[in-house]
Amino acid sequence: MLELKFDPRKGIWAEEAEIVGKLTNDFFGNQKGGKISLLPEEAMYLIMFRNAVVLDKRGKEIDFNSLAKHFIGKEPRLFIRYNAYRDWRDRGLVVRRFNENVQGKHSKKTYKKYPSQKLKPEKLKAKAYWYPDSLFSILDNDKVGKELFDKYWIGQYGVYKQERGKQSKLNFFETIFLAKHFGLEVISNETGKKMKPEGILKEVVKKREYAKQLYEIYEDWRLKGYVVKTGFKFGSHFRIYFPGASPVRGGEWVHSKHVLHVFPKEQKLLISEWSRAVRVAHGVKKTFILGIPELKKKDYIDYQGDFMTYRRKKGKGVWVRETPKDKPRYVLVSVSEDEHIGGVELASMLKKAKDTGLNLLLSITDRETSITYYELKKIVLPKSKYEYYEIEWFKP
Repeated sequence: MLELKFDPRKGIWAEEAEIVGKLTNDFFGNQKGGKISLLPEEAMYLIMFRNAVVLDKRGKEIDFNSLAKHFIGKEPRLFIRYNAYRDWRDRGLVVRRFNENVQGKHSKKTYKKYPSQKLKPEKLKAKAYWYPDSLFSILDNDKVGKELFDKYWIGQYGVYKQERGKQSKLNFFETIFLAKHFGLEVISNETGKKMKPEGILKEVVKKREYAKQLYEIYEDWRLKGYVVKTGFKFGSHFRIYFPGASPVRGGEWVHSKHVLHVFPKEQKLLISEWSRAVRVAHGVKKTFILGIPELKKKDYIDYQGDFMTYRRKKGKGVWVRETPKDKPRYVLVSVSEDEHIGGVELASMLKKAKDTGLNLLLSITDRETSITYYELKKIVLPKSKYEYYEIEWFKP
């Protein structure tokens, strides 16, 4: 049995030499002056899984809930943090409270660079008729529509995935983009008047939430040579094809490998909804990309991580767990499925991870206290002013 002491003013500690040695060897707490001090989640774990007993200064035993009660005022998310700690420890791995003064293994590179191929727009000799309530436009020139579809994969020529029909339909992203960069003449089919790209976007904003931010992301990737199509079937805003992709090359339909979801900085999204979108992407073997537009330096907040975590390494032909003698690999942020998370919070987490040379792990506790992990990595899209991140399911 492990005997621990508790005093509201002094915290939690162990002082018996054998216990101090045992906890130190298993990388619990901080040893100083013959005693080892413990954090709340460490003591709670030891109570539940290591046969520990916590005694107050009168020698009375303090149970799990009573101990947590002393700390929950200052640490309102204590149980979610504890559950993430418990899961990592249950895997036989070492986890410590986050310390921004400790540099991790990835100090040289915590991002992934994507290719870029500058788009070369051509002047279009065609008109598009805008349907304001449908948020679509129709080209009046079938030949131009076919060339746009084959060369740039812009618009939908004929019936989707069928060699039938010659009509070229443009969604509102494509309509605005072609008017702005290809000189497409757009005429309102309702009023007969010519429309400028900013006028079309103004109309769309009234009908579609975050249309401006969505268009900015669409334009950013298109100008760098990427093909950007709807991601509706995959629970995201867009699906992405790398530069050079075409629906007509090779004789078979090309499948995307990436989906892109736009997360405006002021938007708050329920963790369970956010996780669902990532899972759908992974279920169809696509990489999930998160885009945060309009983020400025002043928007970042000092978002502290919960833990620094270690994995296993190969030593002398066998896998052994890493310890604080090694550099940590990840900063872990613990949340629950019923919390909300915002674009600013996510971007700030990534910045904190980058500054400390760590990769970011998001630990999500569901309503059955099971844990799902996601790893987030920053994407560098050349000459982009926006923030992008790859999000992958992660197994410790």
